[in-house]
Amino acid sequence: MTLEFKNAYIKNNYTLIGRNEHKIQIKTDANLNDYYDEEKSVEQAEAKFQIKSIENLIKKEKLDFKDIDVLIGGDLQSQIFASSFAARKFDLPFLGIYSACATFVEGLISASNLLDNKINNVIVTTSAHNLASEKQFRFPIEYGALRKKVNTFTATGSVSALISKKPTNIRIETGTIGKVVDLGYNDANNFGACMAPSAAKTISEHLNDTKRTIDYYDLVLTGDLGIYGVKILKEYLKKEYKIEANNVMDAGSILFEKNELTTIAGGSGPVCLPLVLFGSILNENYKKILLVGTGSLHSKTSCNLGESIPSVSHAISLEVLK
Repeated sequence: MTLEFKNAYIKNNYTLIGRNEHKIQIKTDANLNDYYDEEKSVEQAEAKFQIKSIENLIKKEKLDFKDIDVLIGGDLQSQIFASSFAARKFDLPFLGIYSACATFVEGLISASNLLDNKINNVIVTTSAHNLASEKQFRFPIEYGALRKKVNTFTATGSVSALISKKPTNIRIETGTIGKVVDLGYNDANNFGACMAPSAAKTISEHLNDTKRTIDYYDLVLTGDLGIYGVKILKEYLKKEYKIEANNVMDAGSILFEKNELTTIAGGSGPVCLPLVLFGSILNENYKKILLVGTGSLHSKTSCNLGESIPSVSHAISLEVLK
């Protein structure tokens, strides 16, 4: 299902990036050198990352919190711990959301839809923490578990974006809500293979709904399929939907492309897409961009039950005026 938005614009953003991630060539507002950030646990540190990105976004825009109508947030921790515990610091209406690594794009869709009502300003925030995510979805880093060639590396950081009715040079034009896809794959090490079919389905449905071809977009930027997942996506689009996708790039592949020894197949996590979007892509000459957030919807419980891994992908189209 694709929604059209009349009054949704990205007004500003604030990005925090972890100590491994800030070695790469993208622009960010601040670097995080301490994975614990003076907290007792990495889980609490991640909540603090979100607080910092939200507070600094408000300062950057020279606003008061009374100017914000709604806060939308989500992350990878169980019961969106980081977002909920960050939100308790702010006296703002809060919508907690979860689509795994597609969460930020889900937030943009939700915010844009709210702006067609009596809402003027929404903050969409997300975060991830490598140590918290690896412990939750695979093994604690301290275990020294062997990583597969297809493993991605959860990026650490937080991104907050101000979505507003006030026109800017970045317009959110349409949003496509994806469907859950499950082809029976069950390797939790290979997120790219799990998510590629859902990304392909969402791209196909977006193009059908809008009556566009993929060449309408200067760039299709996927969330975190990694270097192998994005290859599967292109092959799947061609085979299943007859779409020749020569303009597809993957944020997870871009994020760690110079650091393959530790990250192997690239980056993952809900911050991959917005970090690359705000830190790199919007500084280029792309005018029409389709963002496709990709999310693997498994959990420790589902994996222990021997379940296959469902996935979902959501899309947002941006018009960029230079």
